Order: sequence, then C-alpha cells, then structure tokens
Amino acid sequence: MNSSRLFEGSFDNKLLQEAPSPYVRDIAELLQYAERIRKCFSCEANSVFRELDRGAITYWQFTDLPVSENVPPTPRDYTSHIEKQTYQSEAVIAAASLELGTLFGYRETSNHIIYDIYPVCGYEESSSFVSSKKRLAFHTDGSAHPLISPDYVMLYCIRNEPRAVNLLVNLSDLVGHLSASAFAALKTASFRHLISQNPLRHHVKPIFTEVEGELTVTYDEENVIGIDHESQQVLEELNGLMYKLAQEVPNRTDSLLIVNNKQALHSRTGFTPRFDGRDRWVKGAFVTKSEIPPGTLVGLSSEMVHCATIC
Repeated sequence: MNSSRLFEGSFDNKLLQEAPSPYVRDIAELLQYAERIRKCFSCEANSVFRELDRGAITYWQFTDLPVSENVPPTPRDYTSHIEKQTYQSEAVIAAASLELGTLFGYRETSNHIIYDIYPVCGYEESSSFVSSKKRLAFHTDGSAHPLISPDYVMLYCIRNEPRAVNLLVNLSDLVGHLSASAFAALKTASFRHLISQNPLRHHVKPIFTEVEGELTVTYDEENVIGIDHESQQVLEELNGLMYKLAQEVPNRTDSLLIVNNKQALHSRTGFTPRFDGRDRWVKGAFVTKSEIPPGTLVGLSSEMVHCATIC
C-alpha cells in the first residue's frame, strides 16, 4: 500500500486548529490559510505530489496526520454540514488540493466544496455514497458529466471503520488484461452513461478516451450500459477484470487518500452500520486541472450545464 508522512517532523499541529470554515460562500480565506499549511509539507510529500501530477502513481494515502479534532458523533440522517469546533481535516484537504489543481464541486453532491460521506439510516442498500451494507460500485466520480469530471478525488477519513475497505483498480492494469477487441470497443461511443433518473437522461460516449495522447477512463459500473449486445458483453469483460485486479486500501483514521480519477477506478466494500455515533465518516472533495474559479459548484439543469462560482 502506498503511504507516507504528509508534514515535516517539526510541524506544529496548533496551526491546523486555526483553520477557517470551508462551509461558507467565499472560500478565499480557507485557500489563503491552506497556502500556509502547504509550506509545511515534507520533502517526501512534495515528491509524491509531483508523481501524482505526472501520472507516475495513480493513488496515495497519507497516514497518521497530526489532526487533533474533537469529532462529534457520526449522524444517522444526512445533513449538508455538521458543526465541528475546528476544521483541521478540511484544511489538510485544501492544502493538498493546491498541489494538484483547483477545488470544485457538484451541486448534486453537496452545497459545499467539501462534503461528508457516512452511512445514513434507511439507505443501507442504496447505490449512493451514503450506503453501507451494499458494496459501492466501481466508478470514477463525475463520469456522466458532459463538461467536467475531477482529475483527483480526495478522501479524508476522520472516523475509521475496519470492515469498510477501499478498492482501487489502475487503468493501466485493466488495459494490460483486456482483449484487443474489448479495448478497441471501449474507445467507441457505444455506452450510455446515466446523467439523471428524473427526467431520465443519458449521455452516449466512450469509456476510454485519448486526451492529449493519454488514455483516460470515465465509468460507473451501475450507471453505464452498452447500446447493443456486443457493447454489453464488453462491459461484462471489463467488470470481471475490475474485481480480479482490485487493490485493497484499508481505511485509517486521520488519513488522506488521493485518487487519480482519470487513471483509476475506486469502490468500497460493504459493512453493517451501528448507527451509534461511531460509524465510518469521510470528508470528500474534488480537484480539477481545468481553469475554473476556486470554489465553483457545477450543476445540471435540463440540457444546460451551469457553473456558479461561490468565491
């Protein structure tokens, strides 16, 4: 498992306790603060970010982060923002994002740039990120969006659940095991990607795409179907390989997992929630290399894509 130390050994974690809230319309103050935090990254971490940026590695987990928050109980119902006394974990996410691109979000996910992932009572078997008992489908985030999908996904674990294990599959491993015919088919516009269920809308496009000479993947195991029998068979081959090639990355409290969303697919094993305030809790965020204002929330409305900056 790829893991290392994010901060220098002399880092004073009192600096994290001063982090401003990210749950506001203007995140400029958070990003200014994140610049201060960023300067305290270790040489090892800076090297990891360079490797992530050039695609030499597709994911990395920074562990044992010096965060000392008084974390409230994990809720049972979903809320857009849970009050905490400090925003240390969010500050770590913001600082790391500056090394790779720009923080942005989807309105369908949250009204804030950093969103919460935890099991919600009544949604244990759902297909969403608030599910628990059901294994989360292999996917790349934002795969159906016609305008923008994250270059990186950041997942900060603030409360661990040992039974919930992250699963990751490298695109290069998939390509190395796919048949030549399947590989060629996955580069054609033969797949319907679900955009919304009400109204029902799909976007027909490839799963593999060449972008400036680099192969990228956009896929969601549960929300993509082939346009015909042949393309559906290709998906069966792809899905079968994902399970065989998946690498396990255990959750750890106070760890930051960064995934290259164009070069890897990720999932999560199922687990039984307790709903006692001690359930798994992760902070999620999206990063893009596209030139958009920091803090942009992207949403879908009818046939149009709207970008609304909040900074």
